[in-house]
Parts: sequence; structure tokens; C-alpha cells
Amino acid sequence: MGVLRWVTVVLMVVGLTACSGKPDQMGVEVNGEYLAVIDSHLHTGNWEGSPQGFRDRLQGRIPPGFKWVMPPFVDWMLTGDNILRQLDSAGISAAGVFAVYAPHTTGIASNELVAEVVSVDPSRLFSFGSIRVDNWNNDAAEQLAKFEADLIKYNMTGIKLAHAHQQFRFDDERYYSIYEIAARLKKPMYLHTGTSPNPGTRTEAPYSDPAYLEDAIRRYPDAIFILGHSGYDTYNRALTFVDSAVRLAATYPNVYMEPGALGAERAEKVVNDFVRRVKVGGVVDKLIYGSDGPQFPGYAEDHMEAFIEAMKEEGYTNDEMRLVLADNFVRAFGIPPIELQAGAAK
Repeated sequence: MGVLRWVTVVLMVVGLTACSGKPDQMGVEVNGEYLAVIDSHLHTGNWEGSPQGFRDRLQGRIPPGFKWVMPPFVDWMLTGDNILRQLDSAGISAAGVFAVYAPHTTGIASNELVAEVVSVDPSRLFSFGSIRVDNWNNDAAEQLAKFEADLIKYNMTGIKLAHAHQQFRFDDERYYSIYEIAARLKKPMYLHTGTSPNPGTRTEAPYSDPAYLEDAIRRYPDAIFILGHSGYDTYNRALTFVDSAVRLAATYPNVYMEPGALGAERAEKVVNDFVRRVKVGGVVDKLIYGSDGPQFPGYAEDHMEAFIEAMKEEGYTNDEMRLVLADNFVRAFGIPPIELQAGAAK
């Protein structure tokens, strides 16, 4: 970000802090109709839980002399209250908030922290639990027990796994017990697929190409696999593994896709191609909307608007957009449909 962008961010922070009330109606207007939105993919965490390489990447985005701002900014951005402010600003009804245990890449956002964050409004914030795998050969049984206990104790909605960040292969059978727990507890799993620019992240195909998940998908038909980023090659800004994701979603009833980061500014050259492939592949009913936010004030709204615009340009009907923006999440997670209140909408 340049200096001008950071001035804009500061002004937005002030505005978001001042405007914390929930609007009369959630939803976004599309072709004269209001559609509900669930953003399935938001992150929480704190500066303390971030490894040095990830901190350096974040601070590298801001001008010299302003780097001191990043630690308090990150901690503020990722609170439950601020996440709700961003949802309200965008007209988004609800969102998933992810735990993750990736101490060598993006850091740790514990199940306990996520439970605390979503407690500000559990009717709108859905918790996704995760599991630590970095010492698996020695403590797998202990971690699996804690993982299952946390999912039950905190009544978590789903599961978040990030093989590339957590540095374990999609097809490594030593970790299949995680999928067994997901199937038994009926907790849909969000799995990061595709590459990432974060330091230390594995970029080889067995950590990025969702095709390597096919054996697990077949073995655990009662587990729901949500292919996060839909195989988007974020590092190269290319749709390298997207066709794998489309094929799996079209073939298996327990497979869904998610387009996090494909509505971001850096994906503007590929987002239309992506939504076109989804439509041509016949998997509109398998795409669950998510943004990979909040990142900075206004990101969730910007991502949503860019993604909706791409769908409109590629000929999606309102019924198809309704599926992507909320109804596919409702079906996959078995939650009540989102009801929009009357009044002024986004």
C-alpha cells in the first residue's frame, strides 16, 4: 500500500469505529432485488501469534516510519466487534471465522480465540475449529483428542485446514483421522487449496492441487470438503488448479468450492474466467461465497462487490447468485435460511 492508501485506511478506521450500529436490513441489491450474503471465509488472530516472516510481509506493505502501526492495527482489525462492523458496512448477514495452527507460516489463531471472537454474536459469526499438526508423529493422538473436544465444547460450525500453510500433503494417510472426525461429527471442512504468497508456504502440487484430495473424498463420503480458493494459484495469480476443483465438485456430492481472494484487486484479470468456468462446469450450486478477509477496512465489501459484478458480467441469474451468496452455505452447513428484514438495504 502507498501512503495515500494508508491515509484512506486510517480514515476508514475512524469511520468504522464511529458507526457500529446494525443497519435496518442486511443484504445487497442485485438487479433490483435484495440478496442475502454469507461470507464463509474470514480470519481472526493477533500480532503475538504471528511468526516473524509473516510480520515482515505485513509490515512490508506500509511506508517506512509507519511500521509501528501494524501490531495494534492487526489486533484491532481482527476482533469480533470490528468484524461485525465490516459485515454491517457491507450488508453481509453472517460470516465464518477461522482458527488455524500454522506456527511456521501464517501463525496461530487458536480454537479458544475463535470461540471468544464469535461470542460477540454467535447468531452471525460461525466458528471454524482447527488442529495442530506440526509435531504429528509424536502427539497425533493428543491433538486429535483436543480437536474433537474443542469442536464439541465450543459448538463449532465447521473445520478449517490449510495443508500448504500447515505443511502436510492432501494425500498423506497419516492425517485421514481428521477427516473421520469431520464425517462423524458432521462438521464441514474448509481446506485451503491453491498456492499462497505467505513465507514458508508449500507450493508443490500435493499441497496445492485439490486433485490430491480425491482419495480422501472417496473414502469419507459423509465428510463435506470445501475446496478453499477453488485451487486459485494466488502466488502466480493464475487459475492453475481451478479445473481440478470444478471436476471434483461436479463428480462428488460431498465437494464444494469457495472463491476467497478471487474478488480481490490482484485477481481482477482472472475472476471473470473463474466464474465462467464454474458456470460452464455446472457447479454453481456447489460454490460457497467467501472473501478471505478482513485484511483491511472495506476489504469484505470490495471483494463482494467485485465478485458480484463478475457474476453479472458472465450472465449469472439472480437465482444463481442467490445460491452462491448464501443458499449453498445454508444447505452445506444445515443452518436456517437467512431472512432479510424490510427497510433500506446496502
